[in-house]
Amino acid sequence: MFGKLIKNEIKSTAHTIGLIYIVAAIAIGLMAMAYIFKINWISAAATVVLAVAAGAAILVTFFMVIVNFQKSLYSNQGYLSFTLPVTSGQLLAAKTIVSFMWMLISYIVAIAVFVGIYLYASAMVGDDVKAAARVLMAFMEGIPSGATIKKVFIFLAIYVFVLIVFLIAQLYFAITLSNTRVMQKLGVFSIVIVFFAVFIVTTVISVILTKNIPLSIVVDKAGMSLSTTVSMNTENVISFGLTGLFFDIVASVALFVATSMLMDSKVNIK
Repeated sequence: MFGKLIKNEIKSTAHTIGLIYIVAAIAIGLMAMAYIFKINWISAAATVVLAVAAGAAILVTFFMVIVNFQKSLYSNQGYLSFTLPVTSGQLLAAKTIVSFMWMLISYIVAIAVFVGIYLYASAMVGDDVKAAARVLMAFMEGIPSGATIKKVFIFLAIYVFVLIVFLIAQLYFAITLSNTRVMQKLGVFSIVIVFFAVFIVTTVISVILTKNIPLSIVVDKAGMSLSTTVSMNTENVISFGLTGLFFDIVASVALFVATSMLMDSKVNIK
């Protein structure tokens, strides 16, 4: 049943975000045609459309996560969702997995598009693409080996994954709490109020913990190492804070648990 939940979630959300990717694909096709036939005005227009589509993909995905969660659980559809033979935790997990998938895809597409536009623009004005690529990789000069670079990218991937999950956890908690009997009196603004309240509180706690427990990974010419001192990024030295990352993981779990508990007994379905 859990697999069916995920499948239905993907189906119900795919058409919304899919339109953005169709627009992006058309723009890429136009850019390729303009480059081959050297039609500058089509190239410029397609580049703008592609950049807008990349940014819109992130925004549309963000709002889709909010609207889909609210609509499928706390509107008229909620009566059907909560009668399914699954727990609230399974409902929450299915929506989290699908939302995470779409948000991750949107970020990857947006990054790829903007890097592609940069390289495409360099090629159009006659710059050496290889030279442009070397500029993008210049910050890696101080990293000693390919193995270390791979570790850095793996850590960055984990960091991005945690940030996306943390954002979803905050959104779902804010939406769920805003649908309790007391918070519904504030209307739709309760979602915004709760979200920013949670965001501010968790940010303050994260800053305090980072200041008092300065745990980080440092990357320099010697490789990667664990540091327990306050470290700032300097030339040929890159540091990644671990304290805030660990806190985000713990906070995400706490928010998901709190959301599941609210879903079980406190929400007021419209």
